[in-house]
Amino acid sequence: MKRIKYYIFLLLGMASLASCSDELKEDVSLNVGVKTEEGVAVNGDVVTVKAGTPVVFNFYGDQDNISFWSGEKGSAYANKDRVTIAPEEIESSTLHFKLLAKYGNADCTKDVLHMYMSDNFPGIAGNDFESDVKLMNEFAWTDFGPKLTDKDGNNITLPQAPNNSMEYSVNITDLLGKRIAFSFHYLGLKNSDAQPRFEFTEFYIENKMKNGTTAKLYAGNLGFTPINMLCKEDLEDQRGMTTNREYGTVTNNVSGIWNLTGAGKGSFYIHSSDKNKPLKNSWLVSNLFVVNSCSPDKGLTVKNISQNTDTYSYTYTTPGEYKATFIATNSNYKHESRVIREMTIKVLPNK
Repeated sequence: MKRIKYYIFLLLGMASLASCSDELKEDVSLNVGVKTEEGVAVNGDVVTVKAGTPVVFNFYGDQDNISFWSGEKGSAYANKDRVTIAPEEIESSTLHFKLLAKYGNADCTKDVLHMYMSDNFPGIAGNDFESDVKLMNEFAWTDFGPKLTDKDGNNITLPQAPNNSMEYSVNITDLLGKRIAFSFHYLGLKNSDAQPRFEFTEFYIENKMKNGTTAKLYAGNLGFTPINMLCKEDLEDQRGMTTNREYGTVTNNVSGIWNLTGAGKGSFYIHSSDKNKPLKNSWLVSNLFVVNSCSPDKGLTVKNISQNTDTYSYTYTTPGEYKATFIATNSNYKHESRVIREMTIKVLPNK
């Protein structure tokens, strides 16, 4: 009898393990339909819709998560892993930024800020301050000055007076495919009045494609690192910076120190110093990067395991042809099942 009970428990245990294993390996399934209505027509995997008319996608099957790629600029599944654009696809590459000088006077602002680039800079160590100081002092940078133009293509210089805000462009198409670095050098020359504050906004590289689209790379993508040349001087107006004085940034206003909190959107600045305060000296240098770099395209999460979603509505506003992609997954700590569904969306002018 004991032996019979043992076999019964063994069989039950095996059945339970098999059941758990089946749950862990539950495969995902997904079919996508489109609701036909005025302005929306479906023929197989091709959807024709007028611009501005919502497309309602219906989901069928068993899936925990669904992500959606519209096929529009920035949301093309084919570009999900793309980090560079082929140079032959690019018509022009331009660095754009706005720059405002504040405080002080013209005599104390002139020639304080210089902007450089190089296609043979070796890159800073970032953990060997003395070595990096020596490199920045000795390296032969190329000054951007002669290449600076305004939005109309006229040559202009960096601000030479306070409250002088300008919009700048630099044609860098000749640098496509090269590994380059940007740097800025803030070097106070006179303190008979306040040393200026310089504010950069809308700092980005714009690559215009031959197909009419554009891609932008913002300051936050370039990995800027300050080299605070006077960090060992214990200057009174820099004591608000208490950590990583060699390479650090601040989130407030500390004289002669870079604030990069807005760099992700193309904004950053170095704060001014009061009249008669020590002259400041600080570099800001980017990582080495490729001009034709780009951010990978991203999809939208339209369903997750906590949502019971059977439909999703999306509106295309620009006429054209797009490849819409849905990625469905079921996953746990032991197993992931994944399926892709695609359809062509033809968006017609709304006339």
